Amino acid sequence: MEFKPEETLKKLAKDVTDAAQPYIDKVEPVAQDLFDKAEPVLNLVKEKAAPVTDKATKAAKSVGSGISKRAAMASCKEEVYVQYKSHEVRTTDIMDAAKDDYVKKGHKFTDIKEIQIYIKPADNAAYYVVNHSETGKIEF
Repeated sequence: MEFKPEETLKKLAKDVTDAAQPYIDKVEPVAQDLFDKAEPVLNLVKEKAAPVTDKATKAAKSVGSGISKRAAMASCKEEVYVQYKSHEVRTTDIMDAAKDDYVKKGHKFTDIKEIQIYIKPADNAAYYVVNHSETGKIEF
């Protein structure tokens, strides 16, 4: 006797369907009645919610385009240089030098929560403030 899985599964599916059919016949009219009663309510909800869902869709599209712009900007290589007389220095180098100077003064690098840099080309220097309290000066 050869085992034929497809035929066995088809027979099993037919047996299950035949056994379930009396229950399906009883449930089907009840389910249809529920659907018929719920349909007008569902349509009213859709109608009342349409202005809100339209606004939400527009807002989601706007946020999505903002996210894609930010993602593109994040992947963009950026460099800013300050040029003054015979000097040219990258702002990232100034930032790194300010952080290094702060650490050389006995602080921990991990203590830096905020840092502001003020570039003053006339002085050939940049001034920094760390965590709104510690200050320093970097010369170009």
